[in-house]
Amino acid sequence: MQVPLDSVEGEGGPRAPVALARAPGRLPYLVRALIKLVTTLFSITLLVFGMVSAAGNPAHDILGMDATVSQVQAFTAKYHLDDPVPVRYAEWVGGLLHGDLGRSYETGAPVTSIIAPRVGRSLLLVGLAWILVVFISVPLGLLAGVRWRGTADVVASVITLCVAAFPEFVLGLILAVIFAVTLGWLPVDSTAVSAGGLLSAPTAYVLPALTIALGSIPYIIRLMRANAREVASETYVRSAVLRGITEPALSLRHIFPNAAPPVVTALGLQLAGMVGGVIVAESLFGFPGLGQLIVQAAASRDAPVVEALALLVGTGFVVVNLVADALVVYLTPRLRDLVR
Repeated sequence: MQVPLDSVEGEGGPRAPVALARAPGRLPYLVRALIKLVTTLFSITLLVFGMVSAAGNPAHDILGMDATVSQVQAFTAKYHLDDPVPVRYAEWVGGLLHGDLGRSYETGAPVTSIIAPRVGRSLLLVGLAWILVVFISVPLGLLAGVRWRGTADVVASVITLCVAAFPEFVLGLILAVIFAVTLGWLPVDSTAVSAGGLLSAPTAYVLPALTIALGSIPYIIRLMRANAREVASETYVRSAVLRGITEPALSLRHIFPNAAPPVVTALGLQLAGMVGGVIVAESLFGFPGLGQLIVQAAASRDAPVVEALALLVGTGFVVVNLVADALVVYLTPRLRDLVR
């Protein structure tokens, strides 16, 4: 079976033929993506359980250093910590497949009941931070790339350099000093979020979300700027300028669609990578979410909670990454032809 080819003409003559159909015997893109997802999740379970098991028996950390030998033995037997690691891993994975995340060593409560109230808060916080990244960095980066070496480009470059120079916890402290202590506009303590529904204290989300967003904004601005500048230098864009197309129309119709695909991938990766920022922001502002919980569980060596949270975070990272890749394929016609 022959693979249809498409010869693309370029400035230097015809380029190498590009395959526009799937190679014989190659699985469809969606099937390959699902196989990749399952394989990655299996690897995450091995890594998470292996690292937690390598830390040893947490009996003394949970019961205290004054625990007697009989108490330690009872704790070990209760949670089957004396079973071989492969056996415990198989039992843990079997529980996961049935929706059972185990029980907390510290409280004895089901891990699901501990995590569930915090999931919505952290998801909303990350969603707000990601929206801030998109609506701040993409327009600024596009404007800086279109007006390269202009005032907008210089201002965007200075801002990104200043923000990128500080780690997230320092940025959070600066925001707290300015908006909470000096101006008194926003609360520095976000514990009020746990008193009611998700939106019972909307102002408590602002400083943590800004802190998380500022960790990603400089990178997306620089990436969007570089891509927009590269596209703006193309011949067809210069021809559009000569035809009298206005700058807003040129940016939205020609430059942005061609500069966006790499930025979409980066935004997906930044969304998945915001987990680190969530841990910092939630700990800094006392936000009752998953980031704060994973710090508390790790400090007390509450292994079932740590394992569940690590698996949840890893799964979220993989899924978001795959969705971002799929969006890039959808937005790029040539890639759609290559993977179909």
